[in-house]
Amino acid sequence: MRTEAPETGLIHKILESLRRLLGKGPSDSESQQAFLQLSQVAPLKFVSKPEDPAVGNDKKYSFIYREAVLSRQERIEGYVFSLERGLQSRMLEKSAQTRRLFDDAVLRNLAPLGVSALLGHRIVFIHLSPLSLRNPLLDAFACMNVVIMVIMGDMATTDLSETHAGLRRLKDLGIRHGWKLNKINHEIGDLLTEADFIELDSSNFDGIDLKTLYRHFHTLPNRPKLIVSELQTVDDFNLSYHCGFDYFMGPFVSDRKKWQPSKSDINRLKVFEVLDLVRSGAKPHSIANCLRTEPMLTYKLLRYINSPGIGLLRKTDDISQALLVLGSDRFYRWLTLLLFDFTKPSYQERIMNEQALVRARFMELLAGQGKIPGNAEQLFLTGLFSMLDVMMAQPLEEIMKQIALPDAVVMALRGKPGPMLDALALASSLESKVPDAMTAAALKCGLDTQIVTATTIDALYWANQVSSAGE
Repeated sequence: MRTEAPETGLIHKILESLRRLLGKGPSDSESQQAFLQLSQVAPLKFVSKPEDPAVGNDKKYSFIYREAVLSRQERIEGYVFSLERGLQSRMLEKSAQTRRLFDDAVLRNLAPLGVSALLGHRIVFIHLSPLSLRNPLLDAFACMNVVIMVIMGDMATTDLSETHAGLRRLKDLGIRHGWKLNKINHEIGDLLTEADFIELDSSNFDGIDLKTLYRHFHTLPNRPKLIVSELQTVDDFNLSYHCGFDYFMGPFVSDRKKWQPSKSDINRLKVFEVLDLVRSGAKPHSIANCLRTEPMLTYKLLRYINSPGIGLLRKTDDISQALLVLGSDRFYRWLTLLLFDFTKPSYQERIMNEQALVRARFMELLAGQGKIPGNAEQLFLTGLFSMLDVMMAQPLEEIMKQIALPDAVVMALRGKPGPMLDALALASSLESKVPDAMTAAALKCGLDTQIVTATTIDALYWANQVSSAGE
């Protein structure tokens, strides 16, 4: 009697789970062939806590990547969420069943997180093939700030009547939709007249094409919002901006060549001085005396303490009282956030500011989980200060000379191996979009992908709230 290999049994279990999610599907041989083909280009990596190896057989989650979408005001308007950058386009060359499996994996990872509700006014863009417009998992995104971007593949193999039916279903669910175009195909002209968004992949069009297409789509009766993606450089962004596009995506967002930080109203040296006073346990009146020499700091502190979120019954203009109300820990955190204050931030500053805030909050929320240290405040400071050298265009060692940080934070920032550095490596790996790096970092911290992904979404929400309040 032939014994089935453990990995083969695992594949059968995965196929059965996918079949239950997708409903009645093709034959076993067709499903297995489709899954194996999908595994070659998009393997489902099971990242489980080392002390519980059985978890990997029951919870099938993959890392979710995010890519910022910028508006013409150079603000983060939303995010594209996917399993891996660029992978979805390669899926168009695969079989219909493989594309369905890939889309299902994306929806299955996002659906339990309430990602749209957490990101508030920001838009959640999800790319799907036309074959997946009737996937039952889309019900989880009904009436949310989600846009399904349909990727145009080989329309010769696409049933247009089924596509129309899928788009009607999205409309019934209250989900907006758009199309991602890699080339011009007149067969879908009628479908574009109802699209809320149209995305043009700039890697497939030159500058003249983009200008022509912008003028064409801008005249459509429904006036869809126009996105240009895969912009490689700031020059590409400037060209697309002057063409008139509404939203922008691509590697240029994180390109920091020739970047110089904008000016700030905040005297950061004074912030460092006050931070040292707080950490040394100085009395509120001593801190207040130091603040009085900085009118902008005083103004921002009083505006913060009197904001509705603090909940004071009466407004105060007394700095010492404000410090007592806040408490040293809360005041210290507020001061650290001021280090990221800019007068007129560009999109680079906004992106880096959000990355730093997400790192800080992400690490803080994971305190005590897996192999992550339990000191939430030190984790927060490590994440926040990990990008301050870039933000301030100063060597990190010079910055650390100006402020007294906990030893554990200093060691992690200097790259000394340990749990704190492991947590920072995990936080930064989420920005790399390199699957192996993310997997290795999560395993080293003893965390599974579901916890990492859910915590990332929570951190994004918090960073969004902080950034919005600052503006």
